[in-house]
Amino acid sequence: MNRRSNKTIAYYFILIWIIIAFLLESTDLWISINLYNANSGWGNFFEKYGEIPGLIIILTGIQIYVVTLKASSNIKTILITGFLLTTGTLITIYILWILTYAFSNDWVLFSSYRNYFFLAAVLFNLFLSWLFRKKYKFSKKAILFSRVSFKMFFYGYILFIQPLKIFWGRIRFRDLSGNFSNFSPWYLPQGFTGNDSFPSGHAAMGFMLLAIFVFFTDQPFYRRVLLKGLIITFGVFVCLSRVVIGAHFASDVLFGAFPMIIAYLFLINRANKTLKVETD
Repeated sequence: MNRRSNKTIAYYFILIWIIIAFLLESTDLWISINLYNANSGWGNFFEKYGEIPGLIIILTGIQIYVVTLKASSNIKTILITGFLLTTGTLITIYILWILTYAFSNDWVLFSSYRNYFFLAAVLFNLFLSWLFRKKYKFSKKAILFSRVSFKMFFYGYILFIQPLKIFWGRIRFRDLSGNFSNFSPWYLPQGFTGNDSFPSGHAAMGFMLLAIFVFFTDQPFYRRVLLKGLIITFGVFVCLSRVVIGAHFASDVLFGAFPMIIAYLFLINRANKTLKVETD
């Protein structure tokens, strides 16, 4: 797919995003009321583990990025490498935090051993960098994947989604009062309330897997359709699960998923264009 077609598709997605957002102005609360099921087994499963595949994609991309940067002693390369390794360590800590809560159902275990978890995360990332550098030679597709996945995470998640979560202050559906009087539509920011329903981080992580698409370009048509369909289905199920268990409104997952989709479409060709400069 050429650069022009990717950009065109991205613009179509922006248009679809606007249309759906407009429709959710009047249906957001109604959808949550009708879908809510706090005891949903699959919904709670995705709440616990739905972010992990996306986080693993980011972590893998970061490590490939680090070991495939052009060798240099200039300050820019050193700073980029340090930033990538620090980010990888923080993501590893977050994965450990998710897993300890999933298995123990409280935060006590992580809090009690947080220093050990931090040390383990640092050592794991250093070991992974050494392993990737010594044992593997990465293809152009793998390098492209690393650039796209990290930039999706950085631009879509860090710079767009996380600041909005803090500033928007939207209450989650499951935390609303019985008469829903404290419900707020998606387009009205509430400020720094401590609530962080809008937008959905899980939805963003669900669609981080789009970065894997770069590996499918030379696959047979039906295999490409199957693999891409599975990835998109996973992202959709993560989004739907957030609404079902009341963790988010439909608009929350819309504004979590679509920035990642659009970021992928805009980044894929730009990353391909700059790849040679970084790795020569």
